[in-house]
Amino acid sequence: MFNGERWATGFIGSCGVHAEAGLEALKALVPVIAEIPGTLRGTAAARELEGMIRKAVKEAPESWGLSELGVEYAVRIILLLVKRGYFTHAPALISAVELLLDQQQGILRVTVESAFPVDASFQNDLKTALAGRSRTGAYKIAVKEIEVMVHLVPELLGGYRLRIGSELIDVSLRTQLHRLARDLQVAPPGGTSSRETRAGGGFSW
Repeated sequence: MFNGERWATGFIGSCGVHAEAGLEALKALVPVIAEIPGTLRGTAAARELEGMIRKAVKEAPESWGLSELGVEYAVRIILLLVKRGYFTHAPALISAVELLLDQQQGILRVTVESAFPVDASFQNDLKTALAGRSRTGAYKIAVKEIEVMVHLVPELLGGYRLRIGSELIDVSLRTQLHRLARDLQVAPPGGTSSRETRAGGGFSW
């Protein structure tokens, strides 16, 4: 069974001080390789793929800005994934590597998914709340920096979702409506639901 954290730890350990470069190379190569038709599994597939990768990297435009060492480490881990039949887990490996590197550097990355644009005031309030929460030991790392990324997801209808590492905080209108529909289904006639629908707005930990 694939264990993303274990693979990420091994990758970072093998890369050493070049871990960031290896990660950037992984992020550049994996989407391209994923487009190759056929089954990427087994030693024979890895051997054939190696030649294709090295040729592609050699012909890659300078705009990629990838270091040779970073590419070498990325190619090695990709070929190992293919040999073991785990290449489909490459995106999970990338996420795990990003998370571990962030932990080492004290970076807390937060993704805000919102139905509407999020203003600077909301982001500042969010950073303040997260900073306060980090001082209580809520996270496994000593937070030195908080980075907020915003993605518009119209399907949420309203409210927002926060992704903090592996934690998900969902106070979107869509989720609240789903909870309401579920509660109405389980509520006894003339009674109240056994669950409570969370109110929207503000930060909810």
